[in-house]
Amino acid sequence: MKKLNKTKVLSLILAVLLVSALLASCGTSPSAKTSPTPTGTTTATPTPTPPATSEIPDTLPRNETLYFNGLQWGAAANFNPIAASGIAAFITPNVAMPREVIYETMFAYNQLDGKLYPLLGTEYTWNGQELTVKLNPDAKWNDGEAVTADDVVYTYKLGQKYSLWLSSAWTYISDIVAVDDHTVKITGKADNFNTFEIEYTISSFYILPEHVWSAYETEVAEDGAALMQLVNFDLVASGPYKPMISDETKLVFVRDDNYWGQAASMFGKLPAPKYLAHNLFKDNPSGDAAFKAGEVDISQQYVAQIWNMWESGAAVETYLPEAPYYIPGSIPSIIFNMTKPGLDDKVVRKAIAMSLDYNMIGQNAMSGYTAPLVPSLMLPTATEQALIDADALKPYQWASADLEKANQMLDEAGWVKGSDGIRAKNGVTLSFQVECPAGWTDWNASLEVVAQASKDIGMDIQTYFPDAPVWVTDRNTGNFDILMTTYSGTGINSPWARARQTMSSVGVPAIGESAYFNFGRYKNERADELVDLIASEKDPVKVKAYWTEINQIYLEDVPSAGLMYRPAVFHQVNTTVWEGFPRVNDGSNVPPCLCLDGYGVKGLYNLTAK
Repeated sequence: MKKLNKTKVLSLILAVLLVSALLASCGTSPSAKTSPTPTGTTTATPTPTPPATSEIPDTLPRNETLYFNGLQWGAAANFNPIAASGIAAFITPNVAMPREVIYETMFAYNQLDGKLYPLLGTEYTWNGQELTVKLNPDAKWNDGEAVTADDVVYTYKLGQKYSLWLSSAWTYISDIVAVDDHTVKITGKADNFNTFEIEYTISSFYILPEHVWSAYETEVAEDGAALMQLVNFDLVASGPYKPMISDETKLVFVRDDNYWGQAASMFGKLPAPKYLAHNLFKDNPSGDAAFKAGEVDISQQYVAQIWNMWESGAAVETYLPEAPYYIPGSIPSIIFNMTKPGLDDKVVRKAIAMSLDYNMIGQNAMSGYTAPLVPSLMLPTATEQALIDADALKPYQWASADLEKANQMLDEAGWVKGSDGIRAKNGVTLSFQVECPAGWTDWNASLEVVAQASKDIGMDIQTYFPDAPVWVTDRNTGNFDILMTTYSGTGINSPWARARQTMSSVGVPAIGESAYFNFGRYKNERADELVDLIASEKDPVKVKAYWTEINQIYLEDVPSAGLMYRPAVFHQVNTTVWEGFPRVNDGSNVPPCLCLDGYGVKGLYNLTAK
């Protein structure tokens, strides 16, 4: 593993900027001796020295190494938690359940019960529009310095100072201050108060060490773009692991045996694996073969008909022992462009939704890894279902593949079939294109079901599978008829975030400009009001009434139509080497999140090598 020079680092940066954020970077990564030098600088800020080459074993001890697949498809370009893309797989910024093994958040979201659990923070309390967070006095950076309230304030204010993904917090926050070394007070904006989005920050913002990153700022002359371009291999973080090897074949992180979390106030011990490793597989089949053979312990790949593995004798398990095998975490949906003639009629949109055969989609596209969809904005989890009056929504919901009712609605609305069997009215023919990226096999199969169903209700819907970057541009600019995407899944700010992204028109630009939610440009003034009311209301009775009403509007207007429930992660494990992975009803309350994501990290402490 050779040291990269500055020219190589700059090449990496340029490569990252050219690759879509949806695709894994294929650039060359830093070696174990690379310091985190920003582009355009000559001297790196001193940081902890990674293991010397002589300390890196030629072969990782199998009973000390937890192997993964499906998280990384090319060499990591950087280890920077504020970078735009190309980040190493065990660092996942700007998500509802970030991986908590390198950098840490103040709290960790648990998908099973919808609660936040202590990490760098110990407790949080609301007083009106002020959120007070207490930090764990035992928390330390891996260079031995204490984690303090000043570090938290510094991290948040980076997003105020520069244009970063952290900047979104300041839409809802007016100020953040350190009350003392271990207390932070966050004040919400009086005119845009939102408990969900503020609580999202305390469970999704990686906290950074001010004494390190302020020095980086000085080096790059406070250039935010350059700050985002740090390779940052020799990182200072608070988590239990740090980078050891990164090249074109593998990614390895080694446990920090001085990790503060072994204090009695936190986990009370170190995580079981000494190494977290990810070999880089060329494709799903090669990753699946390694997983089946026990060379991979935790797989995050989509494995079709996974039961075939254990029926053939492999020591493979899923979180649920029977179908649907995984717990739901998101609702992949088709989004209707409200500006397209024909699709601007809610009868047409609803008829398309009613024509969908959810059982066929679940079997053909997802190998049965989804319960049949019940139309609404909500996941079929106890925490989300408790927010609505399910009985009040039943009159608005439709059955799977109700072709008779769909045709009746279209007939009554005056959409008449022509000689070709395609309905038309006032010169508008119900012919559309439905789009998702090529190669996304489960989504491609879903849209084939949508296209086939359209023929039975007098419509012509053709599938269109462009490359992913084209799909992203079409989605954001509104250059589509019908498009498949997924709005927000799990997290402390969901299902509110999902409702906002589906129903709110506030801040959504016109067709042709880039939007980042509500891609179909749906508009309903009452829906806009309800999104804001849900975000600020504390009375649970009113909250339930608002949630029920916004779901009724969704079911009446049908701005989108869910196709399936999809897990937040495809958590499947091979128990040949390790045991103690989370399972349903095991009493651990650890979610099936790869032993990495959010409160799922607690799973690392329950593992035992055989």
